[in-house]
Amino acid sequence: MKRCADDKRLFKRATDVQKGIYRAELKEITSEDRGWHFGALNVTTKQLEEFSIDDMARDMEICAPELWRLLGFLLDDERTGSILEDECRGNLLMEGDDDYWNAVDEIDLEGFISGLTAESGSSPAGLDKHSRRHAAVIKIKKVVVMSILMQSTNQKANALQSILGIFFQSAHTPQKVIDTLARIGVSISTETVNGAIRSLSAESQNHLQTLGQTLLASYAYDNFDVDLKPYTPTVEKSHDSLKHLTSGLMFPLGHGVTTDDLMCSEELWGQSAINPHVEDGHLPSRTSWRALLSINPEASAPNQLTRHEQFNVWMFLSDLCMHGLEYFRTLRGGISELEAVWATLLVRAQKGKGESCRLGLGSSRGVVSRKGSGGSDWRRKGRRP
Repeated sequence: MKRCADDKRLFKRATDVQKGIYRAELKEITSEDRGWHFGALNVTTKQLEEFSIDDMARDMEICAPELWRLLGFLLDDERTGSILEDECRGNLLMEGDDDYWNAVDEIDLEGFISGLTAESGSSPAGLDKHSRRHAAVIKIKKVVVMSILMQSTNQKANALQSILGIFFQSAHTPQKVIDTLARIGVSISTETVNGAIRSLSAESQNHLQTLGQTLLASYAYDNFDVDLKPYTPTVEKSHDSLKHLTSGLMFPLGHGVTTDDLMCSEELWGQSAINPHVEDGHLPSRTSWRALLSINPEASAPNQLTRHEQFNVWMFLSDLCMHGLEYFRTLRGGISELEAVWATLLVRAQKGKGESCRLGLGSSRGVVSRKGSGGSDWRRKGRRP
């Protein structure tokens, strides 16, 4: 009896020590210095772009190793360290998961899984597809559970909840669902999400104004239709619910373009056929689209594919290796690159989206006002064509 009582006291003491370790680890990872305090009411686009589950999982494993290992043990992640037997593979993922994973773009999926499983005992190349998917799902679950514990310890440590809340809002998730997930600890409330959207809208407006004032922006507009059906149709609201809207985008001009390069409106107007002050004899000769075919001539040779045909062959082989059977994916490295005809450096454009507006038929007032909101009066300065 005495030995049994001693064992209970020893077990209780060991449990208390382990609880203290878990509590200290949670306190460490929820501190402001770790960078997981996410003020949703002052959120910025940079915070959304820099958020990464991979970085969050790595930081959790560094700051809370014991708790991270405990979650791994409870979620049974030890079996991902070796090749699983065929009879066990069917139990790794829930029924229907294959259809979900196959619907994801293969390139993004491979990079995502490789990033999440890079810190495990075995390399991703040593595991089959099901095992790597299982390892990625387990790590995501560990991050979610750890994030719930972090928010319970410190309400300000809600990085994952804020990201998911904004995502749910963008995916048109019902308000009741978001509030339910917020009470569970997976998301933030709809009121906080709306505050984050207002913060992002204000930042986007300031960005558009700053970009427009540089006079180095390109504008793009697109018409789209939205069917705003009411939840409960009534006689008073039985009119047409289809709305015709116009959205606008602003793209900064890259490749070293300056305002001096765009001072060509006077020259273009002097060669325009609709200019009443220009005589017909001074207008440049008119050409058709066929003149574009002579920009990059190619030497014709017998038994040699043209550039157009070479591109078709390359596209066919690429689609076959990417979307075909598993065997063809092993031959992806054998596809040779196409010959560069007119190579242009690819740059990632930071586009800014303006508010959608409703325009009447034949009305350009909304478009002009949207352009003016960027602070660009290039029509009067003659700096843009």
